[in-house]
Amino acid sequence: MHEIKVCSIGIGKRRVGRGALYEIVQRKGEFKKAERMLHVALRQAQILQHYDGITYIYDVMANLAYDMNDFKKAKKLFVSVLERLLSKGVSQDDLAIIHISLKIANMYHIMGDIEKAETGYKFCLENLQNHMAKESENIDVLQLLGLNLEWYAAMLFSQSQYADAMKYLTQSYNISVQINGEEHEQTVVLLNDLGTVNCMLKEYDEAIKYLSKAIEIGKRLPDMTDIGSIHVNLGNAFIMKGLYEEAKKNCNQGKRLSKMKKHTEAILEAEECLERIKKLTS
Repeated sequence: MHEIKVCSIGIGKRRVGRGALYEIVQRKGEFKKAERMLHVALRQAQILQHYDGITYIYDVMANLAYDMNDFKKAKKLFVSVLERLLSKGVSQDDLAIIHISLKIANMYHIMGDIEKAETGYKFCLENLQNHMAKESENIDVLQLLGLNLEWYAAMLFSQSQYADAMKYLTQSYNISVQINGEEHEQTVVLLNDLGTVNCMLKEYDEAIKYLSKAIEIGKRLPDMTDIGSIHVNLGNAFIMKGLYEEAKKNCNQGKRLSKMKKHTEAILEAEECLERIKKLTS
């Protein structure tokens, strides 16, 4: 049996918001310019000895470094923010501390330090579950928990721990439905991820169910840029079932949609899928 190749477009890629200033910088994409301006602001805050202002600027600088893939700088700045918050008496189970700890755990995962990443994810998960026991309707707690579960699942997936990844992704998906509803891009991304994990577990009927649902919802979301990739994933799942006509149909559709969205990586995946079908049916 041929091994399935899937795009897994969403696993671990979602990031969490970081405040109004950061969102403006992100939209404009002027990271280097913003970094220079932040250094000026930092000097002014230091002259004024504005403790909270310095902490805030460190946090924004950390997030900029993170998005520029400068993880060494980002980690150092995030740790500084944590130390400053804790020194002011913020408790370790405060959502701000969990929020930053979650980002640090994600960086450890990206950098390949799985042991530290797992420790971080578990710390956040335990504290968020404690919050849930006391305030289960708190939207901030739910959003962080959903992200924690999704990123932890991504790490487990990268370590081929597919059954555990499935467990945490399912929980993240249920939270996304609760917060965002069924017809939301994040919910569709998680459906794709659930299909991806089921493929790796060789549960192909389940994979087809999740991926088909993702496509059905994704068709109603005009800004869904990854819809072509999900079609390709579904095509690969059909290959594993020996349903080559369905596979070809979805890979062709994935290629067409990806061209419309100018999604180069997904176009290549679609072409690989079609080539695989051609070899299997020749």
